[in-house]
Amino acid sequence: MISGANAADVYSRGPSIKDSGPVDYAPAITWTGFYVGAHAGSTFDDSASLEILGTEVDSDDLDEQFIGGLHVGYNWQTSRNLVLGIEGNITVPADSDEFFADYFASIRGRIGYALDKTLVYGTGGVAFLANDNALLGDDVSTGYVVGGGLDHKIRDNVSIGLEGLYYSFEDEVVSGVDVERDFFTVQARVTYHFNDRTGDPLK
Repeated sequence: MISGANAADVYSRGPSIKDSGPVDYAPAITWTGFYVGAHAGSTFDDSASLEILGTEVDSDDLDEQFIGGLHVGYNWQTSRNLVLGIEGNITVPADSDEFFADYFASIRGRIGYALDKTLVYGTGGVAFLANDNALLGDDVSTGYVVGGGLDHKIRDNVSIGLEGLYYSFEDEVVSGVDVERDFFTVQARVTYHFNDRTGDPLK
């Protein structure tokens, strides 16, 4: 029979399981943070047309071009795996004379959904084309760009991806004379992420 003193002694000792101390914690993958990277690929379906008072007088299909460039941006991931971001990029063609431009660039918003290590996204924004031809001289045309892509993290801070974009530009040379230019790009991406652990982690 346990006496009152013995029972009090048992309860005073507390639980028999000892505290094992802090446990190592590996944070979940997150897409939140700044990132920089490089991309390379090709243009296709590149065309330019000249219109006078709304009537097309000339149209040319341009050759495909190997392209390469840099991109930089910031992502913010919510607790529901929605990823919002902004990205800027600059891309140069392998042959600017055949491409009739020195470079093209864009500033785009991005919205996507994170599936663990994979991010699927759509994107769109304003685009710029640095012309280098007799008709437009050194003018910079402004247009728009839309597209989408997929990034996959092969390491916590490194992702590879594939992106497709459509660029469209229109420039008025003189009153009633317009030059239109549009093309697609497909490019592979390699990106380094400066992950922000203060953001919402991937659930």
